[in-house]
Amino acid sequence: MLAFAEFHQLMRIPFLIEHFNVHRQADPELSFSQFLNMHYMGPVIVDDDFMQDQQLPFRDVGCHTLLGSAVCSFAPPSFMIEPPAILSAEFYSYNEIRKPQFSSFDIFQPPRRA
Repeated sequence: MLAFAEFHQLMRIPFLIEHFNVHRQADPELSFSQFLNMHYMGPVIVDDDFMQDQQLPFRDVGCHTLLGSAVCSFAPPSFMIEPPAILSAEFYSYNEIRKPQFSSFDIFQPPRRA
């Protein structure tokens, strides 16, 4: 189960708590969620403790294990095809020049006037 997990990242959790305590000493009003937001959700800020920030767990991919997945969302079409209002019950087998189609392409055709 832990074959693809980054177990070594879990070993860095004590450093996460220690780094939170350092930030907490500098700003006693800082909550843990604000600390996580500052280090994980915001942009990467290069400051005085940047090297310590890079040692926090799950900041980088150390084992180079990359599992990709794609999620495609499908939106149904927003138009409806409506059937014609009136359908004719009769079928005419004539082409444009009013000749029956069933005999216009036959090999054997009746004689024609010149």
